[in-house]
Amino acid sequence: MHVVPMKANSSNSIEYFRPRRRIDITKKPLDIDPHITFNFDGRPFSSRYNSFYHDLRPIEAAQDIFFSNLFMRSFEGQADFSVIGELGFGTGLNFALACNYWKKRNDCDARLHYVAIEPYPLEAHQVDRFLSGFSELDTERRELVSGYPKPHVGFHRVWSTDNKIALTLVVGPVDEVLAEVEAEVDVWFLNGFPLRVNPEMWSQNVCLELARLSKPDADLISICDDEDIQHRLAMQGFQMEKRDALSGKIRILEGKFIGKNKAKYLAPWFRPPPPVQSQGTVGIIGAGLAGCAMAEALARRGKRALLFDQQEDVAERASGIEAGLIAPELGLNASNMNRFYDRAYRMALSSIEDSEIRWNSRGVIEFFQKDEARRRIQHMKDGASLWHGAAQLMSPSESSLQIGINVSSHGIWFPHAGALNPKRYARYMSQKAECFLGAKVYEFDYRDDGWRLYDYSGQRIATVDTLVIAAAQHSGFFKSISFLPLSSLLGQISFVPKNENSYKLKASIINNGYLMPSIDGFHVVGSTYLRDGFDENEWPQPVTVEGHKKNYNNLDRELRSLFPDCQFDQWLGYSAIRSATPDRLPVVGPVPEAKKFKRDFKRLNYGPRGKFPSGVNYQPNLFVLAGLGSRGIMTSALSAEVLTSQMLGEPWPIERTVTTALSASRFLARAIQNSLLNEM
Repeated sequence: MHVVPMKANSSNSIEYFRPRRRIDITKKPLDIDPHITFNFDGRPFSSRYNSFYHDLRPIEAAQDIFFSNLFMRSFEGQADFSVIGELGFGTGLNFALACNYWKKRNDCDARLHYVAIEPYPLEAHQVDRFLSGFSELDTERRELVSGYPKPHVGFHRVWSTDNKIALTLVVGPVDEVLAEVEAEVDVWFLNGFPLRVNPEMWSQNVCLELARLSKPDADLISICDDEDIQHRLAMQGFQMEKRDALSGKIRILEGKFIGKNKAKYLAPWFRPPPPVQSQGTVGIIGAGLAGCAMAEALARRGKRALLFDQQEDVAERASGIEAGLIAPELGLNASNMNRFYDRAYRMALSSIEDSEIRWNSRGVIEFFQKDEARRRIQHMKDGASLWHGAAQLMSPSESSLQIGINVSSHGIWFPHAGALNPKRYARYMSQKAECFLGAKVYEFDYRDDGWRLYDYSGQRIATVDTLVIAAAQHSGFFKSISFLPLSSLLGQISFVPKNENSYKLKASIINNGYLMPSIDGFHVVGSTYLRDGFDENEWPQPVTVEGHKKNYNNLDRELRSLFPDCQFDQWLGYSAIRSATPDRLPVVGPVPEAKKFKRDFKRLNYGPRGKFPSGVNYQPNLFVLAGLGSRGIMTSALSAEVLTSQMLGEPWPIERTVTTALSASRFLARAIQNSLLNEM
């Protein structure tokens, strides 16, 4: 396959780039508990700060301080979406009010992104208890509480039921997590406890981050009028004045950002192109889980998506297995890969809950040696990487009781994980897209009217404004992204008939392989992992007896004993090719001009510090979402949300360092950096 040469964005300016020193979440155990109680009149009190969250008139104070005429004026002329940033989400009162005000706007198609930083998040029932005191916010309270994330560290994105408002709640130490945010903020709400009790919220570093993330003339309102705060904000380019609020009972700070955004943490080789136009059509090549998730993310924003696939239905190949496992990976370090899978797990659970798709089974247990299981659970608790109860240590007797069969292994129980039918999930995600199934895109080129897609005979199939390549291993056939090191991996699952020993199994088990409870009389056992020895163009891929034997032998001895006298030649199965990358992370983002990238960033072989072009020459409105490997059912929703946010210029839904770890540019940059080593 090939493509006609395309136009590229120009980036001629040169700048000196100094990488920001990476600050990981602190290695000491994190305590994100706000230590909250409610007094007799329903006011929340934090013993951590020895202070109440609100005064006696919280809704009147919030309306007067944050929702004056300034609030509505700040969004005039914003056609597609606007961004509010808040330090100190607290009880969610400001967010509920913002939703209430936003719904009263005339331009009902505009979206609101609300990015809130909170080091000590409340529980959903605590938010519900507080907001239930305000009947005028009853609708907003119910919607917030229904999607409110269980407290744990990281980025959490929740959409309103009408998809007009997105809350991105960021939990963790303020200066560290704020430094991972990428957004352009229209209005800031500074809503933390006073400087004397919460100095971390008002530090000079935090003020620098506020400036980095602010649009020109962004508005800022601070509930505290401390002189030190005003001075620190002024040093970063905020022009602030004090004004009276609540009829003169308190003083606040109000002003604008008139400075320049000097701090840039995004390396030039990772900076995305300008947002695509809000109007127009997005074409997606590939109707597997990746492509369907992309269609769903675009539909959520009211964008028109065309989904193309050579098969006659969605999720026909690697995504068409009978059941896929969704379960977290409890890693032992704070790597980008572990962060990505943590974020993907919770977004997948949220997405599936919204879809109301029936799970095949709920609950997954993973076997470990006793000490190893304890170590992983403790690491999760120390980093607050998952919520309380997300992973539970179990003895052999507890494991046996939980899964319904007798085992002698220690395990970690994931009560929210489970097995799901990928095709059913893909159909849900693609339901609002215009599907062109049975239409194989052989090549494409870029013209003034957009991307033109052609079939094998050269007949034009369609023209789209923006194009996303999500064709799994077939993505590499297109010359535009042939530089990506996508590899094809063959995986076979086995369908094993249930018997009197196995039918009692009621939860999935992960060991070297995995075993699921019976579905329509068969257990799913998997999966093989072959890098060669197959023809990747063959379809369907053959199911082999050798593959069945490998799946069987990968099971723990006790699990193998559930299936005595195996007749492997009688087993059924499913075999398909998955697309993967060398670093086990998907490829998500805009597609650079590879040759131009290598010339522009040749200096990278001397290190990431120095003079570089200020940005990448990207192929116009061309993006890729591929390499999801065997975890596509869990990672597709987050990957699509990341790509859509970058494409439209919205706030990013996960940490900047995790997002850039998914970038297509990473492979080009690594190749340049390794070239000097190869020459030595």
